[in-house]
Amino acid sequence: MSNLILKNLLVYSPNDEKGFYTDFSESVNIVHGRNTSGKSTLIQSIIYAMGINDSKDHLSDINSDGVFFRLECVLKNNKEYFDLVLVRSDDTLVLKKGIEPPIRFDGINSNNSFEYGRYKDIFSKLIGFDMVLQKQSELISAPLEAALLPYYVSQSVGWVYIRESIGDYRFYKDFKFDYLDYYLGIASGHKRINKYNLEKEKRELKFELSQLDAYEDKNEDFRVSKLLDERFKGKAKNYLEDYQLLNNDLSEKESDHTKLCNKLSMLRGRQKVLTQIISNIKNQKPKIDQCPTCNQNLPGDLKEFYLYSQDINDATKEKNKVKEQIKEIAAKLNSIENAISTLRKKIANDYALLRHLKASDITFDSWLDHNTNLRMSKNIATKKTFCQKRIDKIDDDLKQIGNGVDIDVLRRAKEKEFFSIFKRNALALGAQLPKEDKYHHLYSLNAFPCQGVELHKLLMAYNFSFYEMVIKNQSVHSFPFLLDAIFKEDIDTESRGNIFNFLSHETKTSGQVIFSVAEYKGDGTLSTPLFDVEGIKSKYFTTDTKLICIGDSKTKRSFLSKSAVIHSELINDTISLLEVV
Repeated sequence: MSNLILKNLLVYSPNDEKGFYTDFSESVNIVHGRNTSGKSTLIQSIIYAMGINDSKDHLSDINSDGVFFRLECVLKNNKEYFDLVLVRSDDTLVLKKGIEPPIRFDGINSNNSFEYGRYKDIFSKLIGFDMVLQKQSELISAPLEAALLPYYVSQSVGWVYIRESIGDYRFYKDFKFDYLDYYLGIASGHKRINKYNLEKEKRELKFELSQLDAYEDKNEDFRVSKLLDERFKGKAKNYLEDYQLLNNDLSEKESDHTKLCNKLSMLRGRQKVLTQIISNIKNQKPKIDQCPTCNQNLPGDLKEFYLYSQDINDATKEKNKVKEQIKEIAAKLNSIENAISTLRKKIANDYALLRHLKASDITFDSWLDHNTNLRMSKNIATKKTFCQKRIDKIDDDLKQIGNGVDIDVLRRAKEKEFFSIFKRNALALGAQLPKEDKYHHLYSLNAFPCQGVELHKLLMAYNFSFYEMVIKNQSVHSFPFLLDAIFKEDIDTESRGNIFNFLSHETKTSGQVIFSVAEYKGDGTLSTPLFDVEGIKSKYFTTDTKLICIGDSKTKRSFLSKSAVIHSELINDTISLLEVV
């Protein structure tokens, strides 16, 4: 557990030579002054100097060019401690830890900037802040405002609403549960996000199932198609089988036709060659004709005449043989062509017959349309089966996540402990607890059903009760408890006494506390002050309580003053830090 303790605060404008400086007690610090004097400005300056941008707009009156803020702290962590100096001027912040070199961050005015993210990571590690929140379907690190939220009650909304003093958490799912779990020491994080994702997927699958069911119910064509399917299925099946046989036969005959055509073409070519050979032989008689090359007479002995006669006879015989083969193949071609023509006509006629075949005024074309509906219906059934199997698997996974210690049991134990403290604090303040159970349960509380002084007391009891629960948790960081404007204007004297007495008791066992009260002494000596802060200190608080006066309890808007006592060495050192590279 880390504990951040404030030592002092400097706010200075070099241009106007106006400033504010105060040191802090480690116990109680009472900031007092006239209304609108600058008491809230002091508390917001502390927050701003820490690098938290939520209070930036509230400081617009003093946060002009050149104004810088210097906050010196001590950070105690694991029985060790070191000094921490934070210097900020507009969108520049310098962080110095102990004797380590200072680190400069430029451009931190936007929480989405890279430099702010870099500073946030470093500062979060320093104080041990590792809270995560759910944004959409992922866990991300919580903003720095959430690190201060349990320790800050703002004047504007802190005494009306719960968990709204600083930061905007509307975009985080179940922020209240993650916030309370973190500061009360209940781990939930990754199991919860896994459970959320599974439940989200289950809802989407169930919605898809309902849409598929609704589509089937509304589409009568699906039901008609299923009824007609059986009536046409037999005829269509038989047709398709016969068609396949005919088509195979047709393919074989077309292949044979192609082969015969190729062979016929070859034979006709051979017939042409033989005719040419016979003609050539007849034009080259021995002893009579000349050689076509040398013009000499061809040999004319008996042997040559014999060979010549044999060639003519062989060529003529071969030509006659080819002629017979051509006749035979031509006949086969005619037969195959007739068969092919018959098969084609049969296929066309049978298909046309089935297309015009009717059953209850439903044609084969209509049946094809119905088959499309059947295919869609089967696809829908397959999708429904897949969705249901996935839902069953998700249910099993959710049961596994549910095993172990039930987080609701842990939360109820913390609620019981909180209510015991809350009831005690409400009694001490003289506040009446609401009777409804939902206002007794920490995880149900968002606001109280009352107003005025009664609401103020209940919220004070609530804030101190939750603060007590948080500082018991040794796994989280601790900041000073900042309470802005502990009194409303219409709080009576008796109630003021009860509140001071309550603060006196609670701050004896708490850490560093800073709270503000309005005080107006008036301009004349006869004016009666609202109350005597010095007397309050001596009556209710310890001697080490620090009184911090803004504008001597008389003037308005007097946070920065030319009369502020500030050592020049501190100003020069702060300027030097801002100039670090």
